[in-house]
Amino acid sequence: MLQMLPMLAFADDAPDAHAVKIEGKDESYAKLEDAVRAASSGDTIILGEGNYTLYGIKSDNTTKGKNLTFVGQGPDKTAWNIGAEVPDPANFGTEYNGDYSFDGAGTVTFKNMTLRSGDKDYLGFIRIDNTVVENCDIDGKTFYWGYTSAVFTDTTFYAPNEDYAIWTYSSPTMIFDNCTFNTTGKAINVYTDYSAGAHDITVNFNNCTVNSNFQSYVSMFSNNKTALNINDSNMGD
Repeated sequence: MLQMLPMLAFADDAPDAHAVKIEGKDESYAKLEDAVRAASSGDTIILGEGNYTLYGIKSDNTTKGKNLTFVGQGPDKTAWNIGAEVPDPANFGTEYNGDYSFDGAGTVTFKNMTLRSGDKDYLGFIRIDNTVVENCDIDGKTFYWGYTSAVFTDTTFYAPNEDYAIWTYSSPTMIFDNCTFNTTGKAINVYTDYSAGAHDITVNFNNCTVNSNFQSYVSMFSNNKTALNINDSNMGD
């Protein structure tokens, strides 16, 4: 018993691998919401191992008006769920399955984690000004990113079977640098409807790789779209 006491004391002092911290501060938080509420614009929030989300939490007094950076422990250890875990079927085809937890935020950056979405339309972070994604995995299909710009660097996309990985739906400018897309014939859908004709859509696709794997019998015989599908039919002049 006496021999074990020092080791027990050491374990009590060990850092919690699942704690959330604001960079440069000693305090840790059991809940992501508490850390975001305490954070100032420009802060970096360090996420431990585990699954995180702010879905269902209003952006007032949490993320609205702030520039925030979230850093995980790696795509295999930290995950962020975008939107509801199970989207409401009553809202299919509308934006109301989207994630409003960053409504009115400035620039939001995600690093070193997996961002999880689903296979339904109109998913994503609604009404962020700018989004930055670095060294992440994005699993599922998303529509809503930065309403001014969205930048993806060293990011791997896993598209739903026979569907796109991402739409340019809300972003006038999207930049993809050194990204990898794992798809079944589709990767990026350059398209919008709500802002059609309001602005040009610019896509910078730099040093990216698209791996297309026909995973089903249907895919082998269907007319799959190209990796970068540009649909400007409703963009006027």
